[in-house]
Amino acid sequence: MNQTILYYDKNAEEFCEATKNADMSFCRDKFLYLLEQRYYIEGKDTDKLKIHILDAGCGSGRDAKAFLDMGYQVTALDASKKICEEAGKVTGQEVFCMQFEDMEFRQEFDGIWACASLLHVSYTEINEVMKRIWDALRENGVFYASFKYGKGMRNDKGRLFYDYDEIALKNIAVNSCFWVEDIFVTQDVRNGRENEQWINVLARKIIP
Repeated sequence: MNQTILYYDKNAEEFCEATKNADMSFCRDKFLYLLEQRYYIEGKDTDKLKIHILDAGCGSGRDAKAFLDMGYQVTALDASKKICEEAGKVTGQEVFCMQFEDMEFRQEFDGIWACASLLHVSYTEINEVMKRIWDALRENGVFYASFKYGKGMRNDKGRLFYDYDEIALKNIAVNSCFWVEDIFVTQDVRNGRENEQWINVLARKIIP
C-alpha cells in the first residue's frame, strides 16, 4: 500500500485532473436510492442533511462534492496527503488523510461510498478493512464499492491492483455480514477507457 500511496502523492494533480469529470451518476443514483429507501422503510425523516455519507478513498473529491451539492452530510478521506489537498479544493472542506486500516469509526455513517479505492487493498487485508467499514456503518447502512473486473493482483506503474469477479466479491461481502443488494458490471466512463470493465457491489449492513 505504501508504494501505491507514493504513486498518488507524486501524481496527485494529474490523477485528479483525469478523473474529476468522470460521470459516476449511474452508480451514485443506485447508491442514493438504497440510502434513502432505508429511511423510508424505517419511517424516519429523510432530511438529506441528516444522512451522513463517508467517501472512503475520495480521490479527486468528485463524488464527495456531488453528494454535498445534493444536500447530504459528507466526510471524505484518502490515504494520500497530496490527493487530500486536491480534493479539499474541490469539496471546500477538510479531507482527512487516513488509510482504511486506521479507521476507527463506530456506527457513524448511513452510507459508505468506496469508488475505485478498495481495489488497492491486498487480499490478505481486505477482510479487516471490510470489518472496519461494517463497524463504521449504522444498522442497515448502505455500502458501495467498485473494483477492476478480473482475477489476481497487478502492478500498474507502481500501483498495486487487486481484481475481483462476481463470485469473489459476493463472498467477501457476505462473509463480512453484508446483505448483497446488487452486483453489476459497468464500463469505464473515462474517455478512451471504454473497453475496461468495473465490477460494483451495493450491500447493506446486517446484524448477525
